[in-house]
Amino acid sequence: MPTPNAPSSAAVTKVLKDAVYVSVGLGVIAFQKAQVQRQEIRKALQEQLSGARTTVDERVKLVEERLDDIEARVDSVLDELSAKLPDGAEAVLTQARQAAKEARAQVRSLVNN
Repeated sequence: MPTPNAPSSAAVTKVLKDAVYVSVGLGVIAFQKAQVQRQEIRKALQEQLSGARTTVDERVKLVEERLDDIEARVDSVLDELSAKLPDGAEAVLTQARQAAKEARAQVRSLVNN
């Protein structure tokens, strides 16, 4: 015979079920919060990477502009030099300039890709 103050097995079962439901509910809420935080972190990281890409692209463009200026100056000096060279040396200089131009184009192609 059960004691007068002892809880019934039905009451114990109800308390245990409630505890399980609360535990499962808390687990689901924790999982959802983790998912939200993961999405927020992913979004923040993408924004930072986008900003970094923009900065790098701007710097590359600036370097290319400066290299174009330097290239124009060098070409001007080489044009003057070429006019003063004998025909054989002028042909060699022209070939060297063409090879340098192709090399620059290849480097730019690699950088831009």
